[in-house]
Amino acid sequence: MNDRTSPYPFIARGASAELFDIGGGHALKLFRDSVSDEMIAREAEASAHAAACSVPTAAAIGLQTSDGRRGIIYPRLEGMTLMDWVRRNPMRAGWAMNQMGDIHAAMHRASGGNLRSLKQVLATDIAYGPAPDPLQRAAIAYLEALPDGDALTHGDFHLGNVMMTPRGMVVIDWSKAAAGHPAADVVRSEMLMRFGIGPTDWVTNLWRDWAARRLRRSHAAASGVSARDIDAWRSVVALAWLRARDATGRTPAFMRYLDGALRRSEIGSLRPE
Repeated sequence: MNDRTSPYPFIARGASAELFDIGGGHALKLFRDSVSDEMIAREAEASAHAAACSVPTAAAIGLQTSDGRRGIIYPRLEGMTLMDWVRRNPMRAGWAMNQMGDIHAAMHRASGGNLRSLKQVLATDIAYGPAPDPLQRAAIAYLEALPDGDALTHGDFHLGNVMMTPRGMVVIDWSKAAAGHPAADVVRSEMLMRFGIGPTDWVTNLWRDWAARRLRRSHAAASGVSARDIDAWRSVVALAWLRARDATGRTPAFMRYLDGALRRSEIGSLRPE
């Protein structure tokens, strides 16, 4: 069972965990049974590594089990997600995207250290995804020819994983972190912003597309990662996302995005000729 009673005051709930106030300025993130030990350990390690690299984040303090549930102790953050903050401050959305882009670029200037290889993560997700075998082989061959990179990448950098706190923006949830090329992480954020979980009415879709472009451009201005770099990674990052994409909205738009990227990379197509 995933949602067992905790003796601590409840703070928030996400897809993979619940957050509780355990006092003393600390919070306990208790994971659902479906989350692997490896992912929990990676989140704790990556958060500590990011903090050591001066990325604004809450570094894991330690691991703790409560009523049979595995968890991580963090400093308790005051504030709200950037998604909620933008909803309350819509006229400052452009500023928020610029700040987010600056943080993303600063993250990518840090080394990924001993974190897993992002290229290997992508290759595994492509190989175990739903694409036809010939397309998988062509995509993995294309991926192997791309530069490795050694940057600290988040893998899930979007408005819901940035907190607006009294000390500014703070990045949370490092469970998908890896060492790799910054452009791949930029593509991942672009997809999450445009095609991830969230409202899909036409007005919101226009805003999501705008926000993704603004974030991408602000990152480029701060990092020097070019549009050509991003284009080179878009096909394989998008194809890898097929394995675990859990958003049902905007699927036709995402499939057009993916197929266009595959064709431009000359990998192939998911659509029959």
